[in-house]
Amino acid sequence: MMFSNTNKAIIGKLVNRSLKANRSGNAIIILAIVLTTWLLTTVFSIGMSTMKSFEAEKMKLIGTTADAAFSNPTSKQLEELKKLSYVEHAGTNKIIGSLVPPEQEANDWQAAMYLYDDVEWKQMRAPLLGMNAERYPEKADEVIIPTWILEHLGIKEPKAGMTLPLTYQRLAGDGELASETMTGTFTLIGWYNDYSQLRMDQPGAILVSPQFAASAEYAGSANSVASVSFHDGNAEQLMDRLKRDLNLEQEQEPYIFAPDDGNSASDWTTMAGIVGLIIFVMFSGYLLIYNMIYISVTTKTKFYGLLKTIGMTRRQVKQMVNGEARRLALIGIVIGLAAGALTSFFIVPLAIGTTAIETGTEISFHPVIFAGSALFAWLTTWAGYRKPARIAGSISPIEASKYERGSTKKGRHGAKVHRMALRNIFRDRKRAFTVLLSLFLGLTTFLTINTLILSMNTDNFIEQYVKDDFQLENDDALWEEDEAKRHKLTDQMVQTIRELEGVKETRAVYLEKAELDYEPAVFSKHVDSFSRMTGSERPTDKQIEEMKLFGSRMIGLDSKSIEQMNAELAEPIDLERFEKGEIALLEGNADDFSLGERFRYQMPGSEEVRELEIGGFAPPHYSVSVMGLAPNVYVSDKVLKEAAKDPALYKLALSVDKKNWPEVGKKLDSLVNGDRELKLTSKWQWAQIMKSAKTVFYIGGGALSFILALIGLLNFVGTMYTSVFVRKRELAVMESIGMTRNQVKQMLLLEGTGYAVISLALISTLGTLISYGAYWLFSQEADYAIYTFPTMPLLITFAVAFLVCLTVPLIAYNKSRKLTVVDRLRESA
Repeated sequence: MMFSNTNKAIIGKLVNRSLKANRSGNAIIILAIVLTTWLLTTVFSIGMSTMKSFEAEKMKLIGTTADAAFSNPTSKQLEELKKLSYVEHAGTNKIIGSLVPPEQEANDWQAAMYLYDDVEWKQMRAPLLGMNAERYPEKADEVIIPTWILEHLGIKEPKAGMTLPLTYQRLAGDGELASETMTGTFTLIGWYNDYSQLRMDQPGAILVSPQFAASAEYAGSANSVASVSFHDGNAEQLMDRLKRDLNLEQEQEPYIFAPDDGNSASDWTTMAGIVGLIIFVMFSGYLLIYNMIYISVTTKTKFYGLLKTIGMTRRQVKQMVNGEARRLALIGIVIGLAAGALTSFFIVPLAIGTTAIETGTEISFHPVIFAGSALFAWLTTWAGYRKPARIAGSISPIEASKYERGSTKKGRHGAKVHRMALRNIFRDRKRAFTVLLSLFLGLTTFLTINTLILSMNTDNFIEQYVKDDFQLENDDALWEEDEAKRHKLTDQMVQTIRELEGVKETRAVYLEKAELDYEPAVFSKHVDSFSRMTGSERPTDKQIEEMKLFGSRMIGLDSKSIEQMNAELAEPIDLERFEKGEIALLEGNADDFSLGERFRYQMPGSEEVRELEIGGFAPPHYSVSVMGLAPNVYVSDKVLKEAAKDPALYKLALSVDKKNWPEVGKKLDSLVNGDRELKLTSKWQWAQIMKSAKTVFYIGGGALSFILALIGLLNFVGTMYTSVFVRKRELAVMESIGMTRNQVKQMLLLEGTGYAVISLALISTLGTLISYGAYWLFSQEADYAIYTFPTMPLLITFAVAFLVCLTVPLIAYNKSRKLTVVDRLRESA
């Protein structure tokens, strides 16, 4: 009976001894695997964390994970809703009452008292509220309150269990607030950041218990809402199906929280970019790993041949090489994963911080990230070892004894040092190609990223997208009926702002509601376009007149605003006629109107009918939210003040000396004083944001490009270092027949110079074209970018490349010539 003998123990010993004998080469391979794994972990982490953060932002801004909702559900509808196969979760929330703000802030903010059922809380709300709102109120006096409301109540550092007095009005059965106010002492059991206030005009949500709802004598189902989460599929289609299945009434018209925003192409572009970056990192790592292993195998050709003479099989040689690969990969991948995890805590928040996410960073450390990084790093290492292992296994003992690396041929021009150097560069063409490609990719990436960062022109961005140095905007002027809210921007505040040091001029925009007379000959095309754009059914001309659907906003502009507008328009507006009130500008598609046509309008509380002529069209960035079918009308502020009793100051634009931006910005911040409906925007703010974004890109992009460039340089270092040691016998022979050490050094310097010159020639031509192509793609999204050639980064690249390429061969040679020529010849033999 024969027993198989795999010689695993012997192969293991040979692997250990081989690794110990080649520590310097193995260190470079391990470093390559570490860098590859580190980059893959970081790229995966940034990609997944960015997608997770955007998804979380969308839900936090909405305030729920639900897909849709409908109002005032009946008990029968709720029972049927829970039975529908395509519905995953169905919860309800009800408004129980309304908090009464402190008297001095009565018109500044609103907060409603909500009751959530178990499903609404656990499945749709709690996952978004954070760790400070862990359980739902149970006792009658327990509440959970948003942090911004607590700040308005004077509580900046909330603590669980603290008590606070609240004044509120309960909701009666008809859905209206009761006239009487009630005061009670409540216990704070939780708090949360209410991001929905950033995007949605809705009151803050104070969560109360079922016991409180009962004690507040809440009655009826008015103001209740059913929230729905679907298993999967298109939310709009499923909502149409739900309307049919539940027989929803017209007043129960459902709405979708997060309809498809049409960004799927952008999502695919982002994913393609991440996948492309992963492939690029893998390929760069592969080049270094493959080249170092290829060199390692070919330098040990005689060693493998001798092993075969004592009986080692082809398969066992491959097992030995693969065993080395597994050991080195294990060490490199573990270190790379650890480094990736640590640096991701710093790099990921920075990278995501450059986006427009306002709800915080969601750092993703899912096991998939580490598993994926380890898998891709292992595949990269395996691909790098696969061919060298096959080469090692195919070596015959006779071939090994005669083996010399590289091709040889008889020279035609004699043994000139520069010709010998050139021949040495390309004597192993595969190795030369790998080194040059690795250097080219790494240094081109460095060049490209610097091109993109330098092309992010902050001043151009600000000039294109931020029209005014500072701008104050009162959103309450658009919708509020309350006069105090409509007039938050008071004359006294405007006068205070005008007196600030550095303020050169101010431009005010006023607005008031208006009712336009609907003339089909003038406005019919506009109504057609409006209906198509909103996807709504077009009302008939009779319906528009009878139901008074042609409400509009009349916006008053001063002369300075019109002068600024004229600088942008191809056909300037007649400023004199505009100021006299003879012409007006409309907001909308110019093709839907005819210049010179006239229309009539009335202001609220006035029976006087006035008439205006269409004299032009306002540019899109002057746009104000419409309030009906009619287009917004832009007139002189003097005309508006004559026609309306007390128009609201909607917007105040300031022109400020640049040196005074910081001081004016701080004083305007103090004037706004946290009012959520007064929006302050400025060039100064955007300059800070862009500066921060560029810094982050420099850190993140610079680190990535540096690592990739380092991989390329390491490839060269490893190749040259190994090449000199492998050629010890050759160099010793040349010295023995009369070649001086200076000539050897000159030859090695010329070899290094050759690599540097070829690489930099490729970078200066093809690399520059690639970097410009990347800029062109970038400028399609960022039209503020201005191409800036990275002169200084390119010079630094040249200097580093030449320094490395010239010093490494000499260092390697100096280490190899510690022995005499005779001793080196004996050692090689």
